[in-house]
Amino acid sequence: MKPTRMLRRLSTPGALALMLSAPLQATTEHDNEVFFAITGVKSFEFTETGHSVSKGQPYSGVTSGVSKDGEEARIVVKAGRHKTQAVAQWFKDAVNAGPGQTLACDSKGNFPDELNFAVEGTLEMQIGDKQITCKDILIAQGSFTTTNNWWMGGPQMQGAHVSLSGATLQTCSAKGSLLPVAVVFSPQTPCANHFNISIGSL
Repeated sequence: MKPTRMLRRLSTPGALALMLSAPLQATTEHDNEVFFAITGVKSFEFTETGHSVSKGQPYSGVTSGVSKDGEEARIVVKAGRHKTQAVAQWFKDAVNAGPGQTLACDSKGNFPDELNFAVEGTLEMQIGDKQITCKDILIAQGSFTTTNNWWMGGPQMQGAHVSLSGATLQTCSAKGSLLPVAVVFSPQTPCANHFNISIGSL
């Protein structure tokens, strides 16, 4: 009898209005994967230095590594998916801490309006015989139509954000060398959650 009485109480007009006005948002944690095509990659590690996640959403950190030896690496962000302006603002502020630039999968703007989460960190990778370290790299997930699309950026990145495509360049350090290296980031087309990383020239 108790379940029946509870059902009747919730069916009153006032209770129903309260239920309908309450915001509904999933709090499921996902393994959010983003991939990087890198010719000659031997090791790949992303060490988080900061993050922003929408309020009320779970977050368990970041893992990373080579997913296909010599070809591809990935980053996995363990977090919920609920986009908010607050996370997008955090991402924008982090990029604008320097001259900064962004690039995105399937998005027309220079900055996202809303994001599910954003993570900042140091990227260390071995490409061929070069051990490269890039600091203040930002990755983030938002949505574009029905796709959970990804963003990259950083206060040290340079380049031109071109609608639906583009590329950025960041000067990174190389172990054992006094000279820096230029690392180029670009989205694949179609992208969603796939980027390219290559070594360019300064």
